[in-house]
Amino acid sequence: MRKLSIPLKVGVIGLGHLGRYHAEKVAQISIVGLGEEEDGLKEGMVELTAICDIDEKRLDEVLALIFERYRLEPYKTPHFEEVLSLVDAVVVATPTSTHYEVVKKALLGGKDVLVEKPLTVSLDEAKELIELSEERGLILQVGYVERFQKVIEEVRRLVEDPIFIEAHRIGSFTERNLDIDVVLDLMVHDLDLVFLFKSPDDLEFIHAVGAPVFTENPDIVNARLVFKDGTTCNLTASRISLSKQRKFRIFCVGDYFRVDTFEKSLMRVLVDKKKRDYRVEKLRFPEDDPLLREVQSFVKAVLGMVEPKAQAKETLPSLEVALRIKSEVEKNLMKYKDFRKLSLVE
Repeated sequence: MRKLSIPLKVGVIGLGHLGRYHAEKVAQISIVGLGEEEDGLKEGMVELTAICDIDEKRLDEVLALIFERYRLEPYKTPHFEEVLSLVDAVVVATPTSTHYEVVKKALLGGKDVLVEKPLTVSLDEAKELIELSEERGLILQVGYVERFQKVIEEVRRLVEDPIFIEAHRIGSFTERNLDIDVVLDLMVHDLDLVFLFKSPDDLEFIHAVGAPVFTENPDIVNARLVFKDGTTCNLTASRISLSKQRKFRIFCVGDYFRVDTFEKSLMRVLVDKKKRDYRVEKLRFPEDDPLLREVQSFVKAVLGMVEPKAQAKETLPSLEVALRIKSEVEKNLMKYKDFRKLSLVE
């Protein structure tokens, strides 16, 4: 593992819904370190050097927030190329459609990158960026923040052989991520979680349906995935619902797990078939901050303190399957439209 000079200079590009939180986490690490182990990050090892957004009002708001809460004054600019000239590593939280351009320039400039999911909107672009990062020996981490939930780490430790997985990731409509559909916006998180338990190479069948309601892209999608051994996954993602849910359920022989990443809770039901009885175990992690842990993991990896997590290459299957689901939804929508036209003619 390579090491860089201290302090590690970090820039945040894109200060929208998630970007401003990323900037705060880097600032938090800058002033107090927040290492979890004895050899963890210490104060002064990381520096929030620059922030960037094309919306100058938003840029000023985040700068004021960072100064008020952390007494830091990073360089501000609407031009991301300026950030690249000032830092060792960047967090990219711009709209997905811009990821390819920004990340490629960062990698060509020798910068390690943490980029919000999904990596890109096309598989070819994603593979090109992965190849570039490997050629230059740079970290390219993708922001699958659910991986850094303690409750997910716990269920990964407990689950051995799932038979059925069900996920509901739903929320209300917001003016964010409208350049992509709900599969790349939300469902891709649950696909990433599925592939922590099942090999993507064993995926045998996909059926998916969805509907564009508020936007031109599908805003609600249901996908059914079947693996070679019969394991079935039923995933629903919506950004037009009246309530919010982040639930991930796993059924095994004699075991049932329900993860709620909003509540940061895990419920396990253990079944005793002989006694026809069961017992319930519950765990909660109310103080968990997965985004902070994600950023910590990134900067520690860049500094050579830990092995990198959620590297782009290992998250590629979730993007590939998300794009397959997207294609399946579009195909079924076209069937529906053709059927409606035929019905009207008749």
